[in-house]
Amino acid sequence: MKKGLLYAIIASVLWAIVTPFIKQGLSYDFTPMNFAGIRFTLVGIILFAYTWHKGMWREIKQNSKLFLNLILVNIFLGYTAFYIGVDFVSGAISSIIMGMTPLINVLLAHLIARNDKLNIYKSCSLLVSLAGLFLIIGMGSDGKPLDTKGIIGVVLLLLNIILQGYSAISVSEDKGKVNPIFLNAVQMFFGGLLLYIVGVFVEGFHPFIGKPAGFYISLGVLVFISVFAFSFWFMALQDTKSKVSDLNMCRLINPILGAVLSWIMLAGEYPTFSTVTGMLIIVSSLIIYFKGETLVKSIRK
Repeated sequence: MKKGLLYAIIASVLWAIVTPFIKQGLSYDFTPMNFAGIRFTLVGIILFAYTWHKGMWREIKQNSKLFLNLILVNIFLGYTAFYIGVDFVSGAISSIIMGMTPLINVLLAHLIARNDKLNIYKSCSLLVSLAGLFLIIGMGSDGKPLDTKGIIGVVLLLLNIILQGYSAISVSEDKGKVNPIFLNAVQMFFGGLLLYIVGVFVEGFHPFIGKPAGFYISLGVLVFISVFAFSFWFMALQDTKSKVSDLNMCRLINPILGAVLSWIMLAGEYPTFSTVTGMLIIVSSLIIYFKGETLVKSIRK
C-alpha cells in the first residue's frame, strides 16, 4: 500500500469520530464558531510547540498564498459552514453527508487539478452518491423531508466539502514546499483564532471555564483528532505517488463509522430506513470507484 493512501485512511478514521463529539460539545450551551475557534487555536498552540523553528516567519511569507488559502478558506470559511451545518442536522445525517467528500472532490479535482481527470467509473460513482443524498434530503431521519433548517444544514456541509476540497488540491499542487505538520500548525492557530474572534462578535462570548466534564472530554478528543488527522492528511496529499481523488475516496469511511458512532453516543438518534439506505448507497459508490473496471471486466468474461 502506498504511504499516501495509508496516511489518508488513518486521517479518515480519525475524522469519522468528529461529528458525535462536536454534537456533544455544542450540547453544553455552546455555539459553533466559539467551539470551533477554541478547538483549533489549542491545536495550533500544541503543533507550534513541536514545529517552531528559525526562519519560520520567512517561510510563511514565502508561501503566503498557500497559508492564506488554508487559514481563510479551509479553516475559517470551511469550518464555520461545517460547525453550523452539524448543529442544524442530526449526527448521523452529518456523517453521511460528509461521506460525499471524496466524490465532490473527485469532481473538483477534474475541474482544477492538472493530473486528475474523470472517467466513466468516477462519473458513475458521483451519480450513485447523489441518489443517496437525495434520499436523505427527501426522507430525513424520520421518514419526512428535511425542514428548511435541515436543508440549510445540508447545504452548509456540502459547502464545507467544496471549500476543503479546493484547499486540498492547493496543498497537493504545492507538494513538498512546506512541512505538513508545520502547515497544519499555521492553519489551525491563525484560522482558529480568527474563527473565535469573529464568533465572539457574531454569537456573543460564551465562557468555557467551569463547564461539565463532558464538555472538556469532547473538546479534548477533538483537539487530539485535529493534531493528528490534518497532519496525516497533509502528509498524504504531499505524497507524489498518490492522486488527490484516490486519497479522497478513503474518506468514505466517514459515513459508516460516523453514523454508527452517532447512533451509539447521541441521545435520540437511531438507525432508520432512510439513513441506513442513504449510507449504503453512498458507500456503494466507493465500490464503483475502486472496483468498477474490475467488475465490468469479470462480467464480460
